[in-house]
Amino acid sequence: MLNSIRRSLKDSLIYGLGNMAVKVVGLLLIPLYTDRKYFSVDDFGVLGVLEISGLVLTALLASALPQSLTRWYWDKEYAGRQKGLFFMTFATQLAISLLFCAVLIPLSESLSLMIFSKPDWQKVITWVILASAIQSVNNIINSLMRLQSKSVLYTATNLFKLTAVLLLTVYFIVNRKMGLEGIFLAQVIGNSAVVLFLSVYVIRNSALYFSFPLFREMNAYGFPLFMANIATVMLNVVDRYSLNSQDLLKSVALYTLAFKITSVLKLVIVDSVKLAVGPLMFRKLGSPDAKRFYSKVLLYSSWVLMLGIIAVSVFSYEVIKVMAKSKEFWGAVAIVPILALSVFFVNMKDIAIYGLHFEKRTRTIGLIVVASTLIALALNLLLIPRLGISGAALATLLSQLFYWYACLHFAQKAYYIPYEKTKIALILVTGTVLSFSGILMNGLELLPRLLLKSAALASFPFILYLLGFYETAEIQAITGFIRKWGRISHLRQNIKTLKGIGEEY
Repeated sequence: MLNSIRRSLKDSLIYGLGNMAVKVVGLLLIPLYTDRKYFSVDDFGVLGVLEISGLVLTALLASALPQSLTRWYWDKEYAGRQKGLFFMTFATQLAISLLFCAVLIPLSESLSLMIFSKPDWQKVITWVILASAIQSVNNIINSLMRLQSKSVLYTATNLFKLTAVLLLTVYFIVNRKMGLEGIFLAQVIGNSAVVLFLSVYVIRNSALYFSFPLFREMNAYGFPLFMANIATVMLNVVDRYSLNSQDLLKSVALYTLAFKITSVLKLVIVDSVKLAVGPLMFRKLGSPDAKRFYSKVLLYSSWVLMLGIIAVSVFSYEVIKVMAKSKEFWGAVAIVPILALSVFFVNMKDIAIYGLHFEKRTRTIGLIVVASTLIALALNLLLIPRLGISGAALATLLSQLFYWYACLHFAQKAYYIPYEKTKIALILVTGTVLSFSGILMNGLELLPRLLLKSAALASFPFILYLLGFYETAEIQAITGFIRKWGRISHLRQNIKTLKGIGEEY
């Protein structure tokens, strides 16, 4: 099991590099997006709504094909047919994307009227549709790279795309004065370039193959996940749609800024662990140490994530003041700790839900997500009129809490895993107190404020130590890690050792 954890850590670090680059690009663009020379506060609110609309479109286009491919690719019954399975999935996704473009692009003016009550954003919405369609095709290729553990290729291609999108976005906004249209045109070009770049990889991993019985079986497995994907996306975007529906574009802008900052946690930590560990979770199924491995994945990822949550929460005041060009955005600081903590439950849900996947209980997943989305909508409608963006953030936290608990409850019935609940609770309580402590320090002068906030962040692992959190083996592993990687002169040699990490199947 130790070898599996090491391999997961290695891939998580590599995926994390790519995902970190995604957020670095996003954060680098925030000063540009909040500059009154190019965008008003309302424009930033419109951008937030368009971005979540792109997420909804991508979910609609995906049809759960990446999950179905992941479930069947390493199935022993189809050993030797991986290229055919990929071809069937890729061809289906390409056909769906082309069909959606043909249907939705002519409706872009109607969509603008429906979302913003004005036709002004018709052209921008066209680019959003195209970007989402190409991204859906790209997601299938990304799934294949994950399944084959091509973490370096995955990261390299995504870094290439991000660099292209960053440079094109700046060029279109600053030099061409294209505003929001330039943002999504850059995404269309960047996504297209990646698909073309990976075309040789796609051809090498494809073989003409189509099986109607298998296609039906994959769709029967995938359809509940498709509905769950849509509901999950709606769960994640209903807050901003709710704010927009009440003509609160400025509130959407503040909420979007806070969400962009806290989404660093999900993309860099949660998604990186998911990308690295996801295929391994299925491949470990049935092995003697599988359940202990699953339990440790939840524990260790929760620890790392909470450290990130504390860092983002306590330093959000300084980050927003540096990044936002206008003081109108500084109010976003108040909701950062709430949104950051909601990511903690997202991570626990993402791991707990594997029990339902193992037993193919996808219908249960769909019902849970739909229920969570309805709860989120009800909470937003109830809390936003009373608490504004704080109400939207609180609704997100509570709905994610319900989502996790429901997944855990039903997953444990389907496939029991002995999670270390007491330790998870220690992480949550300790991290929550430290995360909100930053708000009490924001009124201090800069130097004492930074010192106290740094002390709060650094105290997290030591408080857990005093509470008896660590096992003896874990303490030995941590000290060994520090000794090994603390020697800067041996850095190159240590990196080379990562290449030798194998698998124990």
